Amino acid sequence: MAATDSSTSSVTAGDEHRRTVDDAFLNKMKGLVERLRADNHTLKTSLDVERSGVRALKAQHEAALRNLKTEYRKKEEFLEKQLRMIMLPDKHNDEAPANKLVELKRLSTEIQSLKAANRGLQEKLKVTL
Repeated sequence: MAATDSSTSSVTAGDEHRRTVDDAFLNKMKGLVERLRADNHTLKTSLDVERSGVRALKAQHEAALRNLKTEYRKKEEFLEKQLRMIMLPDKHNDEAPANKLVELKRLSTEIQSLKAANRGLQEKLKVTL
């Protein structure tokens, strides 16, 4: 019986050791899970902040683009109005046709450059969206 008692006591000691190891491992895993939850919460908060920033920048960009388009339209209309006025015959000036042709060429060039700038801005907008 003494042999049986010693084997039982060694099994009990082994079980106790295993239980202690299992508890330590379980506590370690619980700590890791809590740390992961905290990290996850931090990352979600950071993501929300970044999304808000992106929304604000996008709205700002769209407002700036609307302003540029409006400004472009106004300048284009002004130049077209000037172009129409130049095209009207002026009977009072003999040298006016030569000056008007130079002015017409300058305004046409400016209109083309503004159109090219507008196309560039529209392409940038497409890339950013």
